[in-house]
Amino acid sequence: MKLIQTYAFSVLILTALPAQAAGGHVVTLTNQTSSPVIFFSAGVDVNLLKDALAPGKSVKVNIGKACKVQIAFDFADGESVEPRMYNFCNDKVLKLKATLAD
Repeated sequence: MKLIQTYAFSVLILTALPAQAAGGHVVTLTNQTSSPVIFFSAGVDVNLLKDALAPGKSVKVNIGKACKVQIAFDFADGESVEPRMYNFCNDKVLKLKATLAD
């Protein structure tokens, strides 16, 4: 049996963060995987990360004015999270976690 590591994200609602800052929604991205996040997009196909996000680290990212956006992630090990719609109006923290599948 071959185990394949895949990446998923979970959401923690953090009500203490402001809904908007500097003209857009600011979210916290936390990498709880074993591989650096090298690409994060929200709404447009542009990398919103200034630098790779190392495992165990967090970064605040301004995702722009829209709160319902399509998000996508790429990791240094070649894995990625398929693009999907997400609503940041209430959820301000994304935690990326590794999961194992058969």
